[in-house]
Amino acid sequence: MLLDDQKIIACVDQSDHSEGVLEGAVWLAGQTATAVEFLHVLDRHLETAESEDLSGAIGFDAQEQLLENLSREDASKSKMAREHGRLFLSRLREHAASRGLQRMDTRQRHGTLTSTLKDLADESSAVVMGRYGESTPADNTARDISRTASELVRTLRCPVLLTVRTFAAPSHVLFAFDGRSATRNAIRTLAASPLLKGLPVHVLMSGTPKPRQEREQKKQLQWAESVLGEAGFKVTSAYVPGDTPQVIAQQAQTVGADLLVMGVSQHHPVRHFLFGSNTNSILRANPMATLVLR
Repeated sequence: MLLDDQKIIACVDQSDHSEGVLEGAVWLAGQTATAVEFLHVLDRHLETAESEDLSGAIGFDAQEQLLENLSREDASKSKMAREHGRLFLSRLREHAASRGLQRMDTRQRHGTLTSTLKDLADESSAVVMGRYGESTPADNTARDISRTASELVRTLRCPVLLTVRTFAAPSHVLFAFDGRSATRNAIRTLAASPLLKGLPVHVLMSGTPKPRQEREQKKQLQWAESVLGEAGFKVTSAYVPGDTPQVIAQQAQTVGADLLVMGVSQHHPVRHFLFGSNTNSILRANPMATLVLR
């Protein structure tokens, strides 16, 4: 099974991407009957407020007074951030309930999202997060992906659903397939999972063609089609040579796919797969919801 009795961790912040994360988590929970925990992480390095300028103060207690003032300001900012976070999570919970989500919880932590998710790795069956969030520059384009999201896709061992600003339940899946063990295991996983049941799946192989491999590539595609077909999926497949990120983007548009699925290995760097293509390049070329499986 893709997901077990652990919980889905939905990473939310106070950006306009949290709506997509919420909708992605609601969909994932509905497909798999799994509880959701909405995780809000407060950065420890809060912005420093304008402080009284004591740099020119003369006196034995000037430095101590400065430290005391800064400490009070930091404590006030931290308390305000916590309260804003609690209100945000409360509203988010109400919204999730209105969308039909029943089994859910919220958690607020200080630190970084990367370190927090590593701490919670044993509790998570899947992670839902936006392509970027509130710390991403305002001039960021839809095709970019945050450094945090990029790092977590490379390091987390559970499935990661990357959502876009507006997420809707997918209607057509494009599976990026390279015939290696990681993507073959992902095919088997999806065949046995309720996650994508009933959705048409287009299995795509791409990359630089290699001599004398056409027969093997066709064989691999036929295998993938057979496994998913026997599980009840409506499957199509194709091998399209070329620049993999661009081929995926073109094929997604051709077949009307609104969810990209990528299978990656647990034993090799995630940044290289599909004949050596770069994961970030694929994500940037395909600004759509993406499910990354290990």
